[in-house]
Amino acid sequence: MSLQDYKDRIDRLQKGLGKAFTENPFILNIPGKSIALKVDPYYYVAFEPAFSENLSRFGVMLPKNVRDTLVRTGNLVTDHETRNPIIKIRMKWNDRSYAMNVCFVESGFIDQALKIYGGVKEEVGLSEIRILESERERLEEFFGERTLLKSVAFVE
Repeated sequence: MSLQDYKDRIDRLQKGLGKAFTENPFILNIPGKSIALKVDPYYYVAFEPAFSENLSRFGVMLPKNVRDTLVRTGNLVTDHETRNPIIKIRMKWNDRSYAMNVCFVESGFIDQALKIYGGVKEEVGLSEIRILESERERLEEFFGERTLLKSVAFVE
């Protein structure tokens, strides 16, 4: 597939996400309700399979093509050995911890969709959910050479 084809797919996904956000702003950044939450300036934690399935619906694309497009364009962090974007991590919100299957989405992908197609004018703030500090070392290994999560993403 050509770079232009992937660019077209990204545009389609961003347009679908932005439109869905205007219809239902709860799809992003609200713990307990959203498919993706911004945990630091560079990344959203997206819950799988809900994120891929919903983005597939928003962009009218098969879920496997959504994930493939995001991986190949560098918008999803993948394990540097297996290229699998999904990892199970423990997160904390409202004094409770949860083990969730997630992927890490470059904030630029989602933030751009919200600004261009979703009517968001200001910077998107961070969610209240945090990743348990005990996951940091494993996530640093998972991220490999990518920009690592900032300390603000973690909690004891």
